[in-house]
Amino acid sequence: MVQGFGPLTLGLAAGALAVSAGGVWVSIRFAHRAGVIDVPNERSSHAVPTPRMGGVPMVVAAVLAFGCWALLAAGEVLSVKGLPHAMVFAVVMSVLGFWDDLAGLSPLFRFLVQIAAAILSLYAWSTMSWLWILIGAFWVVWMLNLYNFMDGIDGLAGGESAVASCFFFLVFAYYGETGWAAANLFIAAASMGFLIHNWPPARVFMGDAGSAFLGAFYGMQSVVAALATPVPFLVLVLPFSNFILDTTLTLFRRMWRKEKWYQAHRTHFYQRLTDLGMSHRKVTSIELLVVVASCAAAAACIPSGPAIRIALVVSVAAGIACGGLLVWGKERATEARQKSHTGK
Repeated sequence: MVQGFGPLTLGLAAGALAVSAGGVWVSIRFAHRAGVIDVPNERSSHAVPTPRMGGVPMVVAAVLAFGCWALLAAGEVLSVKGLPHAMVFAVVMSVLGFWDDLAGLSPLFRFLVQIAAAILSLYAWSTMSWLWILIGAFWVVWMLNLYNFMDGIDGLAGGESAVASCFFFLVFAYYGETGWAAANLFIAAASMGFLIHNWPPARVFMGDAGSAFLGAFYGMQSVVAALATPVPFLVLVLPFSNFILDTTLTLFRRMWRKEKWYQAHRTHFYQRLTDLGMSHRKVTSIELLVVVASCAAAAACIPSGPAIRIALVVSVAAGIACGGLLVWGKERATEARQKSHTGK
């Protein structure tokens, strides 16, 4: 048996970190030669041209480590219901994201492929009714896209993945779910390898190939693992509270203002913080502290009853909401000062 805390699994994780870090280093140099550069525009949060698609070697490193683990524990990984489906779905979405990085796919085409793939993955894995399959598929696609939306400043998406997957590794290992624990450990290690080059100031960006892989895996994991393992759904989504609330509230805000919500923009709360003068390093650090706090709340949910779980969710949401109100207040104060200076 290949155990979650065994030396072989930990060795593969170390290999994933090394392959990711080395692969991203190579991709940076290749991108400069091939001209695969993200040039700043009015919606960008960066000021200088930066190589993109650094997420490709990160994904390759995680998948290679998981593939080696699966070969060495073939009987065990096949018995982990849903895990192969989640990993395959994430890889397919990564390929779609890579295609989008290169060709710029239309939002409608991208969404249709995503929802179709999610439905097929859930149908192939579970015996759920069609209604629950559709609900699960839409949730998975929402998680996939919100992760992509939040990949806008240095270190944020990679840092979220590193922290959340380390937490999931511990949770699944605690429950004895070796396969899910190993998969999250490899993703955490590969994300750390990427972060070596993406931590502010970033020398490379993840691109849709990387963010789509992470969002797809976490989205599918939250549905599949919640049904196939003793880990509650709430524990699998609370670590992403900042991503979920920021993206959802921003979407409703744009719809309320009758803006083209499906187009790229820079009105997420983390982007608004950088507009107020905070550095990427400071904003990312704050966001990751929120992730750590959310993971602590998720851990507290495990031994708790429904009432305590509800209180923990409300506490996390209230804390993030207070942060959003502070951003709004700072924006109003900044606008008032600018108006007083211009005499308007």
